[in-house]
Amino acid sequence: MTRNILTILCILVLLSAAAAPASAGEEPVETSTFLSVTSPKQYDTIWSDLVPPEVTVTGRAEASNGIRDVVVESSAGTVSCGNATNFACTVPVAEGNETITVTLIDNLGKTTEAALRIYVNVDIPPPPRIYVIGTVRDTDGHPVPGATVRFESTLPLFGAPYPVTTETAGDGGYLIANAFGYGQNVSVEKDGYLPLHREISFENTTNRLDLELEPEPPQAQTAPGFSAWMGILALSGGLSAVRAGRRHKG
Repeated sequence: MTRNILTILCILVLLSAAAAPASAGEEPVETSTFLSVTSPKQYDTIWSDLVPPEVTVTGRAEASNGIRDVVVESSAGTVSCGNATNFACTVPVAEGNETITVTLIDNLGKTTEAALRIYVNVDIPPPPRIYVIGTVRDTDGHPVPGATVRFESTLPLFGAPYPVTTETAGDGGYLIANAFGYGQNVSVEKDGYLPLHREISFENTTNRLDLELEPEPPQAQTAPGFSAWMGILALSGGLSAVRAGRRHKG
């Protein structure tokens, strides 16, 4: 009987030891979080024609203990983006310099923050800057080097059209960079060719436009050996002869 009691006590001691919590000397399990804001970028200029203005914040959040919430805060308000890995939500902002703070909160209450400084304009966003490459050739398909290519915006910038000018290279190629807006008045000029003028609406920020110049028609030629000055002298002589004949008759 005593032996059975001792056996039972030993089993209970072993079970208690197995169920006991880890000693204070053991290190806790590490937790990890990741937070990345993809839009807007740091120091971006934001255009919003809403009153009050708003900014859409997007990014990615990860937490080894799970995500409780992603919170976006500005000087004008705070919104919750939920607990999805990829988040996107719109927060009200103030005009001018603004700071947006994104906070990731995991299920254990651990937080990770990212702060963005932006500038907010309350207005209709301006048209984008566009790039155009191309080649200027004549009607026979030969490149035209040294031609002046000019792009002028159909929309005004600061109250006036915005021009960008370049010159074709030896192979007739050209590059227009940072033209203002999709609508452009395009002109090409080169001695010996008729000037080209076209109004074009581009659809992309990067475009290709090949252009063709027509040679000038041949100019009317004067008779060999007969210049304009000689014609004037001949006319003067004829008039003098007429006057002299009239005096003689008189």
